[in-house]
Amino acid sequence: MPFFKKKYKIDFCGQKEWYTNARESYKPGERVKLYYPHIATDTNYTFTLDGECINHGYDEKKGFVISFTMPEKDVKLECVSKNTMIIDTELKPVEKEVVLIDYYRATVATVGGDGYKESVLYDRGGDSLLLRCYSKSFGSDETVVEYLVPRDALEECQKIIKKNKLNEWKDRDDLVAITGARVAVRFINDDGSRIRVSSEAMPENGKELMYEVGAVLGKYANDEYLKA
Repeated sequence: MPFFKKKYKIDFCGQKEWYTNARESYKPGERVKLYYPHIATDTNYTFTLDGECINHGYDEKKGFVISFTMPEKDVKLECVSKNTMIIDTELKPVEKEVVLIDYYRATVATVGGDGYKESVLYDRGGDSLLLRCYSKSFGSDETVVEYLVPRDALEECQKIIKKNKLNEWKDRDDLVAITGARVAVRFINDDGSRIRVSSEAMPENGKELMYEVGAVLGKYANDEYLKA
């Protein structure tokens, strides 16, 4: 009878789709090698494995490179991101970006290769909000385009989130998952907590409901609001 090594799981803290080359389980002693392409220039990133910081490399085309040997147990891999504050030479007040809405959509295991689009809405304390749109297709580098949009964009997204009760999905018992595409929305709840919903655990029509948030942000990603 052949001997099969038991596989152990990696808990990605709800961010599995943010990593390239990620699997749910590995054999003990196997070399795990992951890529983290979603890198903002104004953010510091730290990766921890079971609470201990691990060193990471960098690939110009694939982003951060995280590698470690899988131990003989389940582990927890966490990416901790922290916005940095920008100060100019005249020592003007600092400008901090706070993520308000984050919409992410990726295709995986397709004939043409994997790709993703991400729209992130930031508050920087001014009259307008910053909409930063990331996109990447198979075989190409990531592109980033920025827009300065009115606060109406946030209000429209919040109406969709409240109407469809995205903050209550975690409490439902009819959640399903899909394959071939990954969709996720992060937002700030009314109580100030940060909530993430995704196609990994959603109601039957959850994908379409999350698409509504993406459609709103896509509407504001036009030349009228393009950041100079």
